[in-house]
Amino acid sequence: MPADISGKSAVSRALTVYNDGFALVKETRKLPEFPADGVLRYLDVAQRIETESILAEGLAIREMNYEYDLVDKNKLLEKYIGKELTIIATESGKRSRYRLLSVANGLVVEDLETGEIVLDPKGQVRLPELPGGLILTPALVWHAKPPASEVVRVSYLTKGMSWETDYVISLPAESGAEEGFSLTGWMTLRNESGMTYEDAVLRVLAGEVHRAEESEPYLVYSAIPEHSMPEPESFADYHLYTIPGTITIKDRQQKQVRLIGAEKAKGRTIYEAGPYDRNPAIFFEFDNTGKAGLGFPLPQGTVKFYRNNPADGTAEFVGEDRIGHTAKGERVRLRLRSAFDITVDSGRTSSGKEGRYDFESYMYNIRNAKDVPVTVIVRHPVHDRHWDIAESDLPAERKFSDVLLPVTVPANSGKTVHFTLRIDRSITIAGEEE
Repeated sequence: MPADISGKSAVSRALTVYNDGFALVKETRKLPEFPADGVLRYLDVAQRIETESILAEGLAIREMNYEYDLVDKNKLLEKYIGKELTIIATESGKRSRYRLLSVANGLVVEDLETGEIVLDPKGQVRLPELPGGLILTPALVWHAKPPASEVVRVSYLTKGMSWETDYVISLPAESGAEEGFSLTGWMTLRNESGMTYEDAVLRVLAGEVHRAEESEPYLVYSAIPEHSMPEPESFADYHLYTIPGTITIKDRQQKQVRLIGAEKAKGRTIYEAGPYDRNPAIFFEFDNTGKAGLGFPLPQGTVKFYRNNPADGTAEFVGEDRIGHTAKGERVRLRLRSAFDITVDSGRTSSGKEGRYDFESYMYNIRNAKDVPVTVIVRHPVHDRHWDIAESDLPAERKFSDVLLPVTVPANSGKTVHFTLRIDRSITIAGEEE
């Protein structure tokens, strides 16, 4: 008889969950008394286990099978085709013996007393025993040599687990060139692997791991425990977050844990307009540094913004954007929405040629209906390679292929700015003159 290694014999259990819809399960379990036939059944494994990923240490395995023919109504009945069963009539309670002939499109049975064929008999079907070949939970069946250790350490990958980060940023009532904000990052863990993991050490790995095929994820919902925030650690070009203590996550459950928190961070609201914008875009920007009240790796995720409403002191939702994996020291730039009270008109006002240079002049008219002054950054793209700014009403700079021109507009007023580009289109891509 095979000896069972159940999940209850686990000495330790750990999960490392990846962004891409899979997880690494690591368990140490006590071994039972070794059976004479050398057959062991490792029970309580994820139904979506990747069997080719199994690593077993502490046991010399000669052969391994994965048995997943689980018990259900149809499979039970199929195993009894041609065999005797009992049906207890719904109304009379009479017990009658039948031979099961078919289960396709309903039951077809033969009455063993009369020989009649009965279609879909009404009543409760009783089976004398669980037929062979069916199991209650998936199991790894090992043919092994007697172990030298008292425990076996097993690692495997399973699909159906994923995690992601959702951020909440709370802003003060008034936007400005520099404003304080609070940031909270929640890790959302989803388990649809077909297995409940009890008292497991949980780690989540930020970063994309290359795999030969895409994994599938997800879904469902539950409550959240209180945890102190995990400290990120660098691991093989990724960032690994270990959740303090242990957690239990049930199959088909979603769990949320606070991952990141900063109460006194510093950022800035930026208005930015291009040549096709009727209203400037609103961006919120901050540096992921200790000086700015942050300075830790930020996993990718969705950022939701709330701004305090001075009328009643409550927070109002004002926009959201996504953040990519962001290292310490990087700048984060997120778009919220378009500015309602600021409008822009723009266009080319003139063009001409002097010698080898083309000259193009542009105008931006910005109107501010707010009760406070605003600074709008004109970001004007230039599609030529060799150019500079010949003239500008206000200080402007070239940044990569854009003209950047900050324009401060008084409250309830407007301002028009002009600039001229000098473009050399006589230079070829190879750097030679035509």
